[in-house]
Amino acid sequence: MKRWLVLLTIPLVLLDCSNKKKGLLLLPFLGLGDGTAQTTETSKGEGAFTVVGLETTDPSQITAPTETTPTDGATSGDQTSTTSPEPTTTTPETTTTPEPTPAPVVTTPAPTPTTVVNETTVVVVDQTNGGNFNFETNVTVPVTVVVGNESGPVANAPVTVTETTTTGQPNVVGVGTTDSNGSVTIPISVPPTVTTVEVSVIGVNPTTGEVVELNGTAPVQQPAAGGSGTVVVAPVVNVDTTNFQPVNGCVQAVDTDCDGIANIYDEFPEDPSLATTARSGRYTIAFEDMFPSAGDADLNDHSTVFTTEMDKTPANKVKVIRGTYTHVAKGAGYNHELRLSLNVPTNATVQVSYVNGTGNPWNGCAAAPKYTANATGDCTGGTLTSAQLKRGVLILPSSDKTLFGSKNAPSAGTTFTINDFVRGVTANITITFEEPVDLNQTKNLVGGHLNYFLAINQKTDGVFRQIYRPGYFTNSAGKDSFLDSKGFPWAIIVPGIFNHPTEGADIRKPSTSGYIFFNAWMNSNGVAHKDWYLHVDQIPAPNRPSYVVRVSDFYVDNGFSAYLIKAVQKNALEVSASLIVIGAALGFLMKKRLGKQQAA
Repeated sequence: MKRWLVLLTIPLVLLDCSNKKKGLLLLPFLGLGDGTAQTTETSKGEGAFTVVGLETTDPSQITAPTETTPTDGATSGDQTSTTSPEPTTTTPETTTTPEPTPAPVVTTPAPTPTTVVNETTVVVVDQTNGGNFNFETNVTVPVTVVVGNESGPVANAPVTVTETTTTGQPNVVGVGTTDSNGSVTIPISVPPTVTTVEVSVIGVNPTTGEVVELNGTAPVQQPAAGGSGTVVVAPVVNVDTTNFQPVNGCVQAVDTDCDGIANIYDEFPEDPSLATTARSGRYTIAFEDMFPSAGDADLNDHSTVFTTEMDKTPANKVKVIRGTYTHVAKGAGYNHELRLSLNVPTNATVQVSYVNGTGNPWNGCAAAPKYTANATGDCTGGTLTSAQLKRGVLILPSSDKTLFGSKNAPSAGTTFTINDFVRGVTANITITFEEPVDLNQTKNLVGGHLNYFLAINQKTDGVFRQIYRPGYFTNSAGKDSFLDSKGFPWAIIVPGIFNHPTEGADIRKPSTSGYIFFNAWMNSNGVAHKDWYLHVDQIPAPNRPSYVVRVSDFYVDNGFSAYLIKAVQKNALEVSASLIVIGAALGFLMKKRLGKQQAA
């Protein structure tokens, strides 16, 4: 039995590693702790908030509890309670010395626990761009939290919004602080798989001196009328509490750098200038390059798998952007380069490096043709001015070089296997702003994604053509410049690894692309079938050609292995001990089996 208990230790260790917040799952199993937390829960409306005691704090760092004097008629100098009975003393009959008078008993009011009641209301949010659907798969929505206690609005309370669907761990998607009305509105952008977010408010119980966290959930999507798909909603969470107020000053046991972000959510707990890292997860950006014509609408002319991270300040401004971009398709005769335009009022230091499909350094950027004029920092990085950042940071140079002459876009019905797939160049980009910037002020973000664009080796009026995603530019008539007359885009971002259509397979036609719900998603302005990209009609048949390149089957994913390595590094003692015990157990079993074979 013990051997099986040991074998169960490894998955529990790994599960424990993913639990960023307090409480170890492994401790009860090993008998090193009970892993429990004391909670008080009161619910009302759509959901409940839970009061969770945080780490042990120094009472001198927070508001001191108010001294309470009993109101039973005794004077302030009378320390004897009139309501407490005297203890009964039993004395043996042989004892003649009287017992001393018992010590007085002082009655102390029982500390009042923090309680909370919340009501969540929602308002449907229009996700279109000025009436035109901008083909964003992400859900972009404001989350409003209003906090009040028995005395009125609670101001200066730090609020954190997270989601765990994308990575399985708490991913901070927004932070804010309540104003004088006890209210804060935090804009967030999350993948379409996220239907609810978690809300955390940090404060203190003034009667006990305990720092507490109010935890709850809020919907960001709800079923659409008629049961077809979902609609995006803006939640307003009204949190009514008793015995709760903001922390008075800094409690370093909870917030080491005193930046207003509790350590459990602070990615930089000893750096007051930084607070959280927003992680996008994996996405694919795919372009159709026949602008201003829709062309064959196969969205495979230039396709790149990418992930980004943004280091943010406590005020939710961005200090650092990191991105990894791998070129995976070039279903076109034109050549293109992928760039990022940033309209910000400050300079930035750009660092860039490239590796080829096998992970070795790639030095072909400098020799690749460039299609954006006067762009400083191409291939080498450096310090770029505000104007240079807006012109565009080079991510991937000319596409004929970054896929080594291959396309990964076969004709429909062509046999295409993992041996035919070419993993292109990967660019690793780091952009560090001299001053933190609010990327929402000058529309650097649409649907939570940055302003990527494609520059093409074909000119219009003597200038190389550029293609942007919908949502950034409008023409003189107020229409989106990068949606055609039928509302089709020249660029789209899809969650995960996008299995793009084969060459010439119009994604709008299910019979030739296999994407049976794309039109329903597009025509409903993103309400129906937000997960259209997961549904491909590919029924095997002799007369049924393949219309999709299954990039997800060919693309090497090292994310899970990297996560396991990170988990082992953070929990080396537990993992090492478990592996030693498991090795000994397996050795014992093998020795026992070998002994039986020899006896036979």
